Amino acid sequence: MLEFEAAYRKPGNTLLGQLFGVDPFDFWVGRFYVGLFGVIAAIAIVLGVGILFIAVGQYGDWDLVRAVVPAPSREYGLGYAPFLQGGAWQLVVIFATVSFVAWALREVEICKKLEMGYHIPAMYSLAISAWVVLQIIRPVLMGCWCEGFDLSYSGHLTWVSNVGFRYMNFYLNPFHAYAIVGFFLTAMVLAMHGSAILGTYHTDKDPNVEMLREDNFWRDYIGYSIGEYGIHRLGFYLAFYTLIMSDLCILTSGTLVTDWVKFWHPL
Repeated sequence: MLEFEAAYRKPGNTLLGQLFGVDPFDFWVGRFYVGLFGVIAAIAIVLGVGILFIAVGQYGDWDLVRAVVPAPSREYGLGYAPFLQGGAWQLVVIFATVSFVAWALREVEICKKLEMGYHIPAMYSLAISAWVVLQIIRPVLMGCWCEGFDLSYSGHLTWVSNVGFRYMNFYLNPFHAYAIVGFFLTAMVLAMHGSAILGTYHTDKDPNVEMLREDNFWRDYIGYSIGEYGIHRLGFYLAFYTLIMSDLCILTSGTLVTDWVKFWHPL
C-alpha cells in the first residue's frame, strides 16, 4: 500500500452502514474496494458468464468469433422462452444488467467514501443506459425480445447492419448525426487536453506553473483557454450529450419511425 492510500481506505459512508450501523462488506481486496454492490456484481458476473458458456456449449460451437447465444424468436413475444430458444439470452441479459448496475452503485459508494463528486458513476451509468435501451427498453416498446441483439461478436455486428437497412438509410436518423458529432468533438477535446499536458509538462517544474503554461498554450493558439477544471467539465458534458443522442438514435428507430427516408420526404 502506498503511503497516501491509507487515508483513502477509511471505513464508513456505506448504505448498509447507514441502515444497520454495520457493514460486513466494507473492506478492500488489494487496491479494489468490495462493498455490498461489489459482491452483488461479482455473483451476477459469475452466473451470467456461466450461463453464457453453458449455452455456447449446448449450441455446439466453441469458436468464440462465430458462437452465438440468440435472442428469442418473435413467437415468444415478451414471454419466457425455453433455454436454447432464447431463454439463455434472457438470463444473461438479466445478470449482465444486474452486474452493470451494481458496479455503478459500488462506484457511488467509493465516491461517498472519498468525499468526491459522482461524475464517474454518472458517466458509467450513461454507458449502462445504452445496454438497457438496446436489450430491454426498445424490445419492450416493440413488443418482442427478438428486437434485442444476439449475444455474440458476429451476431451483434450483423444486428447493427440489419437495423440500418431495416429502417431505410440509418444515416438520415438525426440523432445518429448528433451522436457522431458528439463522438468526434469529445475525441478532439480529449486529444487537445492530453496534448497540452504532454506539451507543457516538465517534472522539475512547479505544478502551479505548469497549469499556467497550459492556459497560455491555448491562449497563444486559439485565443482562449477554459482552464484546468473547465476542460474536464467540457469533456463530461460532451460525453453526456453523445450518449444521450446515441440512446435516442436507436430508441426512436422502429418505435416512432420505421422509414427515415419517408420521415424527411413524406410525400
